[in-house]
Amino acid sequence: MIFDLLDCIYGNELIFGLLGLLLATLLSMYFVPALRELATAKNLTDSPSARKSHSLQVPILGGVAIYFAAFFTIAIFIFFFDDLSFSTTSFLLAFGSITLLVVGVLDDIFGLKPLTKLIFQISIAVIVVYTLQFNIENMNGLLGLFELPKSISLILFLFIYVVFMNMLNLIDGIDGLASGLSLIAFTFFSFVAYRTESYFNMLLCMSFIGSLIPFIYFNMFSEKKIFLGDNGSLILGFTLGFLSLNLLSLDNSISISVFGVNTPLVLMSLFSFPLVDTLRVFTIRILRNRSPFSPDKNHVHHHLIRLGLTHRQATLLILVYTILITSLSFFLLEVNINIAFVVLLTVAICSIFLPTFLEHKTDDSIQFISRN
Repeated sequence: MIFDLLDCIYGNELIFGLLGLLLATLLSMYFVPALRELATAKNLTDSPSARKSHSLQVPILGGVAIYFAAFFTIAIFIFFFDDLSFSTTSFLLAFGSITLLVVGVLDDIFGLKPLTKLIFQISIAVIVVYTLQFNIENMNGLLGLFELPKSISLILFLFIYVVFMNMLNLIDGIDGLASGLSLIAFTFFSFVAYRTESYFNMLLCMSFIGSLIPFIYFNMFSEKKIFLGDNGSLILGFTLGFLSLNLLSLDNSISISVFGVNTPLVLMSLFSFPLVDTLRVFTIRILRNRSPFSPDKNHVHHHLIRLGLTHRQATLLILVYTILITSLSFFLLEVNINIAFVVLLTVAICSIFLPTFLEHKTDDSIQFISRN
């Protein structure tokens, strides 16, 4: 009877995914407040400073809570569903995520050097990409590129994976931003998993969606606030990087069956905010003879705050932008890949640079009025 029920659940992707979502949500509802109390008791908090947007000590083990909820959900499903046996992929994800979780926690507590974190990230990226044979054989004419040598493809994928591990951490400056973008991305990849009948990826996505929902409530709406921390942004970036490379890899058969040859553009659109904003900030810092990793308050969300938006309003605006530009990429699936790339890049740059332009115009107007 029980085995028949399990077979029925495994035969229906939606029921399977929704059960994973429910279990992860329930576990997260326990782990988020529990880890918040532990972090408070052990003084594992983020202190306010001139470059930060909060004024109180806030616990920083949100990523650990999300990880525990997702990990135990996946472990329980692997135990009950024989078809989800512990594979090489699940082992590598478990190994990489727990390693980065520890690195993130140590960074939150002691403040690791950027080079130390980078060494761990590159090492994990090499292990995952090489073992799972991730590579992109054909760029489908994007920027005039078609078939890529395997060595170039490997280097490209390693670079992309390391970027993913860092991008959420670099834009995690206001409530709900990194976690909200992750929620949208995991929802997108759950759709891909459903279309491709990938049960493991469906479970992975739904587990993180369920884990993120209670966290976002505590992070954005509860008086008992908790932060994601570097531990959380690293874990989310690592997992989203795996899902992205999985969609792009091998002979593109998975991605073409869902999005056609424009799959890279859909992914670029989905993550356009952290990618373009980070590139913009890095460029400004380098032009000012500063390290690209030196902290400041020059991200788009900082400009939105200075324009008068609250944390919630700024986060909501960025999330709406992400949904709209990703939707636009769907409408351009049948368009020539290079034309679609130019259109999407133009929209992304104009949208993401707009708050900076508006702030400068406002400052110029105030200075003009004060002089006269």
